[in-house]
Amino acid sequence: MDTNSRNWRWSRIVQFLVASALLFVQNSVPTSAEASSVHIVYMGDKIYQNPQLTKKYHHKMLSSLLGSKEAAKNSILYSYKHGFSGFAARLTKHEAEAIAKFPGVVSVIPNGIHKLHTTRSWDFIGIHHSTSETALSNTNLGEGAIIGVIDTGIWPESTSFNDKAMGEIPSRWKGVCEVGEQFNSTNCNKKIIGARWFLKGITDETKKLLQGNNTNEYLSARDAIGHGTHTASTAAGYFVGNASFRGLASGIARGGAPLAHLAIYKACWDFPIGECTDADILKAFDKAIHDGVDVLTVSLGLSIPLFSYVDQRDVIAIGSFHATAKGITVVCSAGNSGPLSQTITNTAPWIITVGATTIDRAFPAAITLGNNRTLWGQSIDTGKHGVESVGLTYSERIALDSPDNLAKDCQSGSLNATMAAGKIVLCFGVSDQQDIVSASVTVKEAGGVGLVYAQYHEDGLNQCGLFPCIKVDYETGTQILTYIRRSRFPTASLSFPKTVIGKWTSPRVASFSSRGPSSLSPTVLKPDIAAPGVDILAAFPSKGSTESNGFAFLSGTSMSCPHVAGIVAVIKSKYPTWSPAAIRSALVTTAYQSGTDGNVISEEGSTLKEADPFDIGGGHMDPNKAMDPGLIYDITTQDYVQFLCSMGHSSASIRKVTKTNTSCKKQKQQPLNLNFPSISLPNLKNTATVMRRVRNVGNVTAIYKALVKVPYGIKVRVEPQTLSFNSDTQVLTFNVSFLSTQKFRGDYKFGSLTWTDGKHFVRTPIVVRTNAV
Repeated sequence: MDTNSRNWRWSRIVQFLVASALLFVQNSVPTSAEASSVHIVYMGDKIYQNPQLTKKYHHKMLSSLLGSKEAAKNSILYSYKHGFSGFAARLTKHEAEAIAKFPGVVSVIPNGIHKLHTTRSWDFIGIHHSTSETALSNTNLGEGAIIGVIDTGIWPESTSFNDKAMGEIPSRWKGVCEVGEQFNSTNCNKKIIGARWFLKGITDETKKLLQGNNTNEYLSARDAIGHGTHTASTAAGYFVGNASFRGLASGIARGGAPLAHLAIYKACWDFPIGECTDADILKAFDKAIHDGVDVLTVSLGLSIPLFSYVDQRDVIAIGSFHATAKGITVVCSAGNSGPLSQTITNTAPWIITVGATTIDRAFPAAITLGNNRTLWGQSIDTGKHGVESVGLTYSERIALDSPDNLAKDCQSGSLNATMAAGKIVLCFGVSDQQDIVSASVTVKEAGGVGLVYAQYHEDGLNQCGLFPCIKVDYETGTQILTYIRRSRFPTASLSFPKTVIGKWTSPRVASFSSRGPSSLSPTVLKPDIAAPGVDILAAFPSKGSTESNGFAFLSGTSMSCPHVAGIVAVIKSKYPTWSPAAIRSALVTTAYQSGTDGNVISEEGSTLKEADPFDIGGGHMDPNKAMDPGLIYDITTQDYVQFLCSMGHSSASIRKVTKTNTSCKKQKQQPLNLNFPSISLPNLKNTATVMRRVRNVGNVTAIYKALVKVPYGIKVRVEPQTLSFNSDTQVLTFNVSFLSTQKFRGDYKFGSLTWTDGKHFVRTPIVVRTNAV
């Protein structure tokens, strides 16, 4: 069908919709004054190829609801017209209910709030680029790929974003460099090729923002928080020599794809009400799809309980579905609610979900007691000078109000200033309401000169400004307290921290990294992969300060996410025709499960244990092996549609979201047969058989044999046990059958299936839970 006839057809449809809408309006919308708030009217896939026609359609619909074009213009915030169709507008409750009944509307939801998931790491995972010159001969480093970053913006002056070695901007690029406060077109270059900012959703949630109250924000793509600058440079920062944070972690900083271009989408803000709204995030996805990015890194998300993948309250799932359908790989953080199980977010099967791990670098700082005994903690901030032999005391000994337990963890105003003056104070963290930074403020305000903070294990170090503070575990804290109690005049000295590499077993799953299984779709193993996310050094807004050298440490799955996004860009640059699912498969099936000590990677939650697939998915990312995976598991958009069918959604509701014509097929074991590079059976009653399909991307002629690590209490059979590829046969299917030998409901058990041709080891993690009840 040609464009003119298609547009004529849709114009007739629009006329019908508007006429229908008027009937709804006349009977549904009250005339009394009522408070309005932002709602997202989601309409699924776009009906026009021309974005302007889609925008006009939205305005006509809203005009019919509100009674005039002027009212519609004042109400609408965004028109989503590139990757999908819909709009964000200020609506009363009754108006929202009325427009939800309009033909073509999938759903109407209130605007929600999302939270951010907040050098050496590349060497640690095997990319040894000592300089840009030696690196260029090894790989393309993501040359030509475009990474979109939906985050808090960017600090363009950072040396990580210089473009001296960058190639030309790809001709397919359609993005722009939007100007704004302290950000003009010259802030973009061949590295930062586009920058947009989205404020309408968050602005509507609070009326004080534009007056500049309680915020240092910039009304532009400039980053006031630092989170976006950090993630962007982790993904695609160029080589920077002598990078460090106040002398710590000194070395060459760079991103995973130093020659990839960056496209910045600022949808998250430094405002008290929250960081990111649904309306702004969805518009960022819409523009990124239009602009032509290859990869999206999204370090933010919801918290549990999770919404359905066709529920528009999860705009990341919806936006990423449309992006994936256009061939854009979307990488998201898993969340920072660990180590509790079932806390993982961003679990849609078309998203690459990333957990966080440690690296082999630490920053030990010595605490030398008056009895000449030296104990060790960690710190990234011990002040301008070391603290030499001063008085040492325990916080409860100098409590302002002795019956008050607030002094134990040094809560605000709890210490006696006379007794704290000139001393190092030991505090014990016992409350979720207190941390080392807040405790350091309390001690400093009371006149103390240093802090030793004992707490339960929690990965990641925080800055205490220029105030000396050292974090220790409870064992070390108790030893220091024992010394204080036994000494008449206890004293101590605090040393500067040092950078030590290779002395700590690693990687280890970060304590904060959210864990699986998915509470929404346990047949899809999440996370997919794990990557470094603890004490990551990357670019940060300097704001005129030279103390940080333009770099900072941050921890979170927000930091592990861009590690993976950078490698995705490199894979995409090498294999431009690979789908997002193929790229995910390459990462998952080549990941490793052993640490530097040769043992299985561990995770530290309530107890120390071996990490399982709910902690690290396929394992820890191995970028070098991911470039040559041997076999890949691919998934089409239609496969995802059938997966949604298997979750109980009707064909009609799915068609509204995807605008596909395919009806749901009733297939046995459909949820288990999504061609994922992992196998998850959360409810094995007796027997089950799953099917997988692999494509050979290695040597044309190859024979792969199956190696199975069987989960405890389960019998596993693979048919066939050998896969033979040649020039005529590059795609083969196989079945994996499971038989439970258990007679009761059990816990999850873990195993794996590995296909190997002697060179490649294509590993698929297996998780099974029996249920004989």
